[in-house]
Amino acid sequence: ITFGKTTSPEFGLTVTTESKATGRTRNPWNTERTTGGSSGGAACAVAAGAVPMAQASDGGGSVRVPASCCGLLGLKTSRGRIPLGPGKVEDWNGLSGIGPISRSVRDAAAFLDLFGVPAAGDRVRPARPASYLAAHAVAPRRLRIALMIEPLTGERVDPDVRSTVHDSALLLGRMGHSIEEARPTIDMGALSDANVCNIAISVT
Repeated sequence: ITFGKTTSPEFGLTVTTESKATGRTRNPWNTERTTGGSSGGAACAVAAGAVPMAQASDGGGSVRVPASCCGLLGLKTSRGRIPLGPGKVEDWNGLSGIGPISRSVRDAAAFLDLFGVPAAGDRVRPARPASYLAAHAVAPRRLRIALMIEPLTGERVDPDVRSTVHDSALLLGRMGHSIEEARPTIDMGALSDANVCNIAISVT
């Protein structure tokens, strides 16, 4: 039963959700703030309680950015985790993936159980547990986690964001995981050019 429609920016290429058709999508926690993008409408609906979870797609942050802006969990799945077939094989040559925006890891696991099943024509079929929801109830092994404090693009990090990342790292450390600060060496200019080229040749 369709009772509404969420919104996204034109072509889904920006990290805010604004368009001439629908105007500015406002954050339900503070209407002076953004929902992020490009799946800003989906995140807004979940944060406002209109729906329990939402499906979104992510090539460069379109699940993770709005989830972060709206205080939700957003998961960009790996290539082939959520099939697009049979009518479509991949988006952006596998760079864009379908994922959930939800209020909890449990709900995200239920989403993967429902949608993360093989489909006809899949190019990639990554290994899957018998049930993501059952796996969610199992304590994780000790993990090595890389923590990147400064963005590769050099932008200023908001103090609240920096504090939240720091607190999250401390919590993970107390849970027994190994936290190491790291910063990969990446030519952001070359990466940006390659990304734009990949998107351009993948548009159908």
